[in-house]
Amino acid sequence: MRELLVEISNYIISGNYKTIGDKVYLALDSNLTAKEILEGGLMKGMEVVGERFKIGEIFLPEVLMSARAFKSAMSLLEPIFLAAESLKQSRGKILLGTVKNDVHDIGKNLVGIMLKGNGFDVVDIGVDVSIEKFIENIEKENPDIIGLSAMLTTTMLWMKKTVESIREYFPDKLIIIGGAPVNQKFADEIHASGFGKDAIDAVTLCKRLLNIGNNTNL
Repeated sequence: MRELLVEISNYIISGNYKTIGDKVYLALDSNLTAKEILEGGLMKGMEVVGERFKIGEIFLPEVLMSARAFKSAMSLLEPIFLAAESLKQSRGKILLGTVKNDVHDIGKNLVGIMLKGNGFDVVDIGVDVSIEKFIENIEKENPDIIGLSAMLTTTMLWMKKTVESIREYFPDKLIIIGGAPVNQKFADEIHASGFGKDAIDAVTLCKRLLNIGNNTNL
């Protein structure tokens, strides 16, 4: 079974979006869980892609191909994640968005899927989200937690400005952040309520902030 996960990871790294679905189905037929496929195959592959991009071994076109393979695989796993908690009462509402001038959505989308699978209602307002759009949707949706994503160092400033503006309008709202260039130190500096290093950590963080049991179901 480990060989299947390695193959799925390699499909992500090579950007093989056309046939990765066959490997995912094979893994499921081999009694691997959706969580095992996600963590041991898809996310492992994306970690390698991220590291290679960071050091200049690959470039944006290759990253986009890997992202396409990731999305193709996740389209098969998402119904499994969502079905796990579909009959249970909502644990809270989370509003997610990628900050202004940043159009990356893979990490944000994965966080949304994992949160839904763990019983949360998720409102995803997309990418390149202005401060005004965040404020408007917070007023409309009244979420328990607001999650901000940034994948570029150049958009960390917008993350800081967005947190500051949300605090002005909604001083008591819980705000969490995530993305490749951010960390707990930055979260503390901009007075965010927490930082999630990956999708699973984000679920654990939301549960902790809302005083819900710590186990992640998916």
